Amino acid sequence: MGLTVGLLYNLGKCDPPEEGEPPDIHAELDGETTIVGIAEALRWGGHEVVFIEGDEDAWDALRRTHIDIAFNICEGLRGASRESHIPAMLEMLGIPYTGSNVLTLALALDKAMAKRVFQQANIPTPRFAAFSPGEEVSSRGLRFPLFVKPACEGSSMGVSPASLVRDEAELVRQVNYITRSYKQPALVEEFLAGREFTVGIIGNDQLELLPIREIRFDHCPAEHGPIYSYQYKTEWDKEEYFPCPADVSPELAARIRAVAVAAFRVLGCRDIGRVDIRLDADDAPNVIEVNPLPGLAPGFSDLPQAAAAAGISYNELINRILDAAIQRCGLANKAALAMQVACSAS
Repeated sequence: MGLTVGLLYNLGKCDPPEEGEPPDIHAELDGETTIVGIAEALRWGGHEVVFIEGDEDAWDALRRTHIDIAFNICEGLRGASRESHIPAMLEMLGIPYTGSNVLTLALALDKAMAKRVFQQANIPTPRFAAFSPGEEVSSRGLRFPLFVKPACEGSSMGVSPASLVRDEAELVRQVNYITRSYKQPALVEEFLAGREFTVGIIGNDQLELLPIREIRFDHCPAEHGPIYSYQYKTEWDKEEYFPCPADVSPELAARIRAVAVAAFRVLGCRDIGRVDIRLDADDAPNVIEVNPLPGLAPGFSDLPQAAAAAGISYNELINRILDAAIQRCGLANKAALAMQVACSAS
């Protein structure tokens, strides 16, 4: 065998919402198919897998279980910095792990803070405002139409046709709905009506960019609008909705990739990430958000689909992510030695 890899995760995607919770409250959590798929891929790569649920008992489980490295996909349980909780435990215990560090995970999940970093670094992103629960809401000089979503969620949680607002009354109603339902600030952005893309990235010093994937809106119902909603992700999964590689000119593809890499770098992402981009009225790429902990559901999530378009199997994708972390953490010699011992024993 190779290394002993601790697979850290949060199950619960299929759990029903509790009373008063929005229907997509568990959208970010993983299902068993993803956990099994990653585990099988790691074993395919020659590694031993130890399963650890990223819940309140994770600290004790990590202390009593020997692992060489953690493959972290934990979304966290609660709070605006929840994706950073398990990595913080791993760092305190001196356990290497895949993916971005504590600061990057906390920063990227707080979309308003991440956009302030983009602005400071001159990375194009839509103008925005953020509203805390109970705060007076107004457009603050932003140009309608505006787009409203939770400030600290992923997986298109809280995103629906109602997210696109065209006047002050709709803005107030939607911001209040988000802050009340998701118990967090609402992010309000100037809506960009151009094409939307996502770019998967693997690696560290040398980055591997996966084929650009487009989210096409011309096939979904007119009343839904050009919005990458939770409904869109769960109901419309045919290839015509997600052409990959996207049909773009070499010049536009280069600009999309350049912006994606700049956003990945400025937030300090490591090993894996996905950058969501939308074009403005001048066809200039703007960063919508960066996900340093992108979904890895086999055959469903954006990153595995983009990898498949590049001829990279799911097993290969998972092991490329792990290998990037192994190299970054200085574990390459240990992994090679473990493989040699396993081969000689067999």
